[in-house]
Amino acid sequence: MAGGGREWTLKASRLELGGLNFVGVVDSLLNGQVIKVLKFTTSDMKIRDLVQTAEVSPGVKLVTAARAGSTSTVNLKPLKGEKEPPPLIELFTIQLKGNLDFLGIKIPVDYTAAHPPPLNVPLVAFTDVTVRNTDLKGGNLTIPGAQISIVSNQVSAEQR
Repeated sequence: MAGGGREWTLKASRLELGGLNFVGVVDSLLNGQVIKVLKFTTSDMKIRDLVQTAEVSPGVKLVTAARAGSTSTVNLKPLKGEKEPPPLIELFTIQLKGNLDFLGIKIPVDYTAAHPPPLNVPLVAFTDVTVRNTDLKGGNLTIPGAQISIVSNQVSAEQR
């Protein structure tokens, strides 16, 4: 079973996945419950206009955003103190929704455990993509111009 624990969402104007392999539907732990997710492996990721959000407590979200127009990457590099990189990046996904960019033709997709991808292609790009995940294992994430903020949907006493 995949680790996970909390759901986090990635939004991007473009997501490219190299060496992609759809492993299948697997169990993952989310908020103490076992759910079905899509498991992918990839050798590298390029994420244009990255914005990641995760709820850290009820009504409070952690938001990480890359500099507008930049490309964030997840690469297989050795971790500090290790000589060899991890073999692959593992991604455990609740939902992948966006446009599959196939030779410039944009095909709307909405992949979930109930509706997994029909094909396994080694290199794929999505545009206007939203990916809901439970876990990402392996690789080093680089976010150009990263801005990290805490957002609360709680209304302050002055705004009431």
